Amino acid sequence: MTRSDAQPQRDPTQLADLEERLGVSFRRIDLLRHALRHRSASLAPNEPSNERLEFLGDAIIGMVVSHELFRSDPSLSEGGLAKSKSFVVSKPALAAAARQLGLSAFVQMSATDAAAGGCERDSVLADTFEAVIAAVYLDRGITAARRTIRLWLGAAMDGALAGGIGCDYKSALQEMVQARLRHAPVYRTSPSGVVHKQVFDAEVLVNHCMVGAGTGSSKRAAQQAAARAALSRIEADGWPEGVVDVEPQASSANGERGTPPGALPVVQEDAVDA
Repeated sequence: MTRSDAQPQRDPTQLADLEERLGVSFRRIDLLRHALRHRSASLAPNEPSNERLEFLGDAIIGMVVSHELFRSDPSLSEGGLAKSKSFVVSKPALAAAARQLGLSAFVQMSATDAAAGGCERDSVLADTFEAVIAAVYLDRGITAARRTIRLWLGAAMDGALAGGIGCDYKSALQEMVQARLRHAPVYRTSPSGVVHKQVFDAEVLVNHCMVGAGTGSSKRAAQQAAARAALSRIEADGWPEGVVDVEPQASSANGERGTPPGALPVVQEDAVDA
């Protein structure tokens, strides 16, 4: 392969777009370029492929996902934790996150491989996602890497914590509601129980109508359970009366919707311990 067979490097403006999507401003932009370089575009010793970064990123993602699952659901057994983690860090799940991030537009590989659809292969996207996470870690540390992982793998972790491996009920409900009503469902979540055995109750509302409720050992799990209940209800009985013919309430000045009477109070998302 000659140098002309490799795709040209993305210019700084395009990498700035990726930085914005990641929510990370790199101090060493070469780390990000390195993470995007497929082995087919590695042309010289000073232009190594992203394979070593893939190795590191795989370990970081595994640690963060394991920690998140461990702390979010104390009831999960070792086998349950392993099964959930296996789904979240699987090639299809990582490739899905990479597609949402838009990584395929930034992967640097040979023109031949790119023409054959290489940038869209699950294996390439998953490996590149791992490499990018490693680059974030090396440039900005574990806190930034954890935040990025939670941002782009949060939906997969939600599905695992809800007990529906591979099923993201919140996303499925949101797509259904937006297609029909052109706005998103609203979740109200409240803690209950004693501190050491705390559970969460969640309601999901559409046009101020409660369409589903659920309970879980974390806010994410409770909201997934509520979304799952809403999907089951809509599938069995159709849209609840009043949902499709009521206009959504306008947002307040601070961008929040009013709380319907009797709704559970909103609980803010908690931060992951460093």
